Amino acid sequence: MKIFLFLLFVPFSIQGEVLLNQIQIVGTHNSYHVAPTSAQMNFLGMFSKEAATAWDYTRKSLDKQLDNDLRHFELDVYADPEGGLFSSSSDPIDSPLRKPGMKVLHVPKLDAKSIHLTFKSALDSVKKWSDENTNHLPVMILVELKDRAENPLAPKPVKFDRKQMEAIEAEILAVLKIGRLITPDFVRGEAATLRDAVTKNGWPALEKCRGKIMFCLDNEGAHRDTYLKGNLTLEKRLLFASVGATEPAAAWMKRNDPVQGFEEIQKLVKAGFMVRTRADANTVEARSNDSSRSLKALASGAQFVSTDFPDKVPRISDYEVRLPGRVVARANLVSAPELKGKAIK
Repeated sequence: MKIFLFLLFVPFSIQGEVLLNQIQIVGTHNSYHVAPTSAQMNFLGMFSKEAATAWDYTRKSLDKQLDNDLRHFELDVYADPEGGLFSSSSDPIDSPLRKPGMKVLHVPKLDAKSIHLTFKSALDSVKKWSDENTNHLPVMILVELKDRAENPLAPKPVKFDRKQMEAIEAEILAVLKIGRLITPDFVRGEAATLRDAVTKNGWPALEKCRGKIMFCLDNEGAHRDTYLKGNLTLEKRLLFASVGATEPAAAWMKRNDPVQGFEEIQKLVKAGFMVRTRADANTVEARSNDSSRSLKALASGAQFVSTDFPDKVPRISDYEVRLPGRVVARANLVSAPELKGKAIK
């Protein structure tokens, strides 16, 4: 009887509990985006036929996307510390665009319609849903810092220096308490580096991550280096950064092409890293109803598979990207092959 009681209360993690990196979920690219009007599309087509078709997709609010079983998002963020940088004379005096804070949009003046005008409103939408679904699978939010002048007719963007990057973190913490976040410190634990933590000790158990939100920095190059400066393994930072696999901050990384990068993605996932890839881009696959890239993305083992078409748009085609059976998540085919892709709720 004593032996029976001992076995009954052995922690489930010792028996092989699923870890955070051993799942796969589907989410959306440019998760805030609202397509330009037909008139705007026709105007854009005069200058770039590609832009007129590439931007032809519209999102629902993040809470509604979560209700639709999507679990990761991408937000393009512009700094607006004084407020009003992206507002117009037609905006009401109390418009969020007139107030200081991070704004969410694609290309100012050209493709600027957004279901969430501000970063905080996007986070509020996620928090509202999370509060109502407390045991949910972790949600990943990919943040792209935008400060390049893509349109000469638009206001000059504010540069993302370290101060503005810390302002991003302040807005996150204004909505979500630190205990609601999967941070680099949370994952690192007592390990010397993030890389050591995920490749030697393993990611936290999935059950310990339920109800939490994870943020990742989409930018590489100079922006990433600025974010890493002074904290090369992301101590006290909120966002994970995409770095080389040998770097001390290596834990999550983006590899957007699952066709050319298929073998590399599998290698990274097998080594213990988490990866984001894209199932499609610029509506190309949807318009040709070609699922070959999305199938590669799902088979690669990338934990986060991003799409512009989580549901088919009949006027374009029957193309859509979901896990088999349209489950919320499944066991990762590469990092947890023994689980054979079983559904995870």
